[in-house]
Amino acid sequence: MNVTELKQLVAVGELESFSEVARRFYVSTPTVARAMQRIERCYGVELFVHGKNKVELNEAGRLAVAGARRILREIDASVAEVRAYDRSLRTIDLISCAPAPLWVLAPRVSQRYPDMALTTRVANLEKTREALEAGDCDAAVLPYRPNGEGVVCSHIMDEHLFLCVPRDHALADRDRVSLRDMNGFNFLLGTDLGFWNDVVRKRLPASRFLVQSDEFALAELIRTSTLPCFSTDVSLERRYRDLGENRVNIPITDFEVNVSFWLVARKETADKISRLL
Repeated sequence: MNVTELKQLVAVGELESFSEVARRFYVSTPTVARAMQRIERCYGVELFVHGKNKVELNEAGRLAVAGARRILREIDASVAEVRAYDRSLRTIDLISCAPAPLWVLAPRVSQRYPDMALTTRVANLEKTREALEAGDCDAAVLPYRPNGEGVVCSHIMDEHLFLCVPRDHALADRDRVSLRDMNGFNFLLGTDLGFWNDVVRKRLPASRFLVQSDEFALAELIRTSTLPCFSTDVSLERRYRDLGENRVNIPITDFEVNVSFWLVARKETADKISRLL
């Protein structure tokens, strides 16, 4: 039996007609009939009850169809596993607890691994740690240097969070602010911020957040709204978003939002991304 014959056997169980199966597989009805005869010879038992206008499975036939379905699922799973493994050999998969480190790492991967594809994702801190520990990525970006054995790490960059407010805002004349100063104000907030989202929501419990998943809509609101938002020194330097001329960016002093990012890989997979470490 081959894969095509197993698929045709399953189709006979669904359609109860050799001619209908032939139409589905773009072959002749006698071709399907011969294939079913070969399958019966392989099993050594009769599998079908032939009627005038249809073919029904007997009890042995129904068991054979169930086995064929199971074999086809296993074949599909094996093919998917091999393809995924081959893809992993040609792809670097990075997960980051914040978006900005990926802005730095993406061009490095392109330069140092020109023949490799890159996949990236941003997650909160817990999911980033879990992906690293479970081996669901080649490397992870964390906002600290991990202690302990079993990992290799390299400093990527530092990033500092800023409060971004209109020039007539109550906090606009400050040289620096704390999260305590900001608590109670309402904010514009984007998505896919990683651990930044958790930090500001935890430290600003009295504030509300108008969340925008569309980057264009968020940028328009920042330019036209009086609501505060957040920026970072990295996003400002790279001109990641047009904040307009009527806003000021004020450094936030709390240690949680002044972060050093580290690229971390497990020792057993570090060779794959050694040029990044």
